[in-house]
Amino acid sequence: MTLLEIIVSVVLSGSCAVVGAMSLMQRAETLGKEDGHYGLVRGQATIIAAIIGGLAGLGIGVLFIYFYFQAPQAKGWIEWVGRGSYALIVAGFSGHLFGLIHIWMRLNDEQEDLQDASGESRPQKPTLTVRRRRELKALVDAGYGSIELRSRDDEVVEELIGVVGDRLIAGQRALSRLPFYGYLGTVCGILLMADELTNLSEATESFKVLRDMAGGLVLAFQTTLAALLAYLPLRKGFDAMMSKAAQIERVWVNMREE
Repeated sequence: MTLLEIIVSVVLSGSCAVVGAMSLMQRAETLGKEDGHYGLVRGQATIIAAIIGGLAGLGIGVLFIYFYFQAPQAKGWIEWVGRGSYALIVAGFSGHLFGLIHIWMRLNDEQEDLQDASGESRPQKPTLTVRRRRELKALVDAGYGSIELRSRDDEVVEELIGVVGDRLIAGQRALSRLPFYGYLGTVCGILLMADELTNLSEATESFKVLRDMAGGLVLAFQTTLAALLAYLPLRKGFDAMMSKAAQIERVWVNMREE
């Protein structure tokens, strides 16, 4: 690489990192406003978003530089689309990872509050559990009958658990799109292989065409593998957070019985 190419690469990578950081920081800002309606503080969410987004943007910039300057020259727009699936995987993974970490921090605060027996006697971090106790006390003090109290309290629990539950459900649905980014590269790789087969006109050209087909085959399998490696741990993480949210909901319901 020439000096100019190195400078362009550094500037491009830095710009991608800034764009990625700002994108996730904007998402953290949106989540912070939603949480603010329930008295929750943002904590370190913005910093975490900036780190994850910056690393993802940097990774996308490095991928582009590698494919443009170092990798073998692309055989048309189809291969560039296939290579672009790597960028989609990185961007999608970073967004889901931040969402998962944000939910984990919220649920972790709730569990710490529930496990802290002395929580009522000292200043507490604002949590949904604090609001749940306050709402339950207000319903009890209002003197509702057992049936009406249960009905109104179920609405409170449903609303509060929905703060994280709705995000978990939406995250799981959106996560299902991640493997399709890899399938995009798979389709492009297969198309490249098919295009090379159409060039097989003479027996003497067979080895050359088979060699060129290998590039499409590698693209097809590598993009699928990258998408699956990104999807599987995130899926396990969302399932674990769903179980943790269900445990917290059961504890909240038991508060009414107690």
